[in-house]
Amino acid sequence: MAECNQCDRSFRSTQALFAHCRDKDDHPFCEDCDRLFSTFTGLDQHMQNAAVHRSDSESDEYVSESDDDDDDDEEEEPLCVGCNRWFVDLASLYQHLSASSKHNWCFACSRDFATPTSLDQHSSSPVHRGLDFECPLCPKRFKTPSSIALHIESGTCHNISRAQVTAAVHALKIVPTISVSRRIEGGTIRIVSYHVTERAFNGTAYECYLCHRTFRTLGALNSHINSPAHDADEFKCPKCKRKYKLVSGLMQHIESEACGIARFQAVEDFTRTLIDQFSKRLTL
Repeated sequence: MAECNQCDRSFRSTQALFAHCRDKDDHPFCEDCDRLFSTFTGLDQHMQNAAVHRSDSESDEYVSESDDDDDDDEEEEPLCVGCNRWFVDLASLYQHLSASSKHNWCFACSRDFATPTSLDQHSSSPVHRGLDFECPLCPKRFKTPSSIALHIESGTCHNISRAQVTAAVHALKIVPTISVSRRIEGGTIRIVSYHVTERAFNGTAYECYLCHRTFRTLGALNSHINSPAHDADEFKCPKCKRKYKLVSGLMQHIESEACGIARFQAVEDFTRTLIDQFSKRLTL
């Protein structure tokens, strides 16, 4: 059984858990790595620091440093975990991973995939792209437009809140419209933060008074209550009409080409034209 640490739900398989996480805007989930984090801050740190999300030059540097460290340790014969088979050196292991029909191995990420199709989809995903997008507010660079949005929404960039990001995107009046029509023009931004106290303890766990989910620690409940979990839907896909709480969720949906609204290249081109307008709105 696979557990979702955000919903306290169990799933029959890891793939079912990943599908669940991809459908939830309020789950700090890295689609490229199929990894669920406890908080959006943790996800943002992963996007910045994980070797798989670095540019090619950074990845090469990372590998070289790792190799240098390995030279200082006692050498061990490399093991293929999937086959429980030892090899005399790394070259032999890599040859095995490349030639064996049991493996669909990504050498850049050191990950094995269930099918050749899954490997092909992964290889063409943004995870192998360069860091082509720069945050309009800081020097950090990212591989996808949605990663920039997620980075700013997380509150780690100049303490800008996700509410400010949402308001700035709505103000752009993008055509075709991506804003949920219930919004009132000219409204002020309400930035609300919550702090839960020990009074939330119900005798066995800490309980959210909005959805009645329970958490083992007070910190986990505070993270939940200040996450997008209880935000209203703010954006919609112009084609399939699916709604999202955050613009990063909508952008990930479009980037995935799931409903065919746009190719990834078109998303990149469109994003570049909006970044300047977007940054001006956030700094007004």
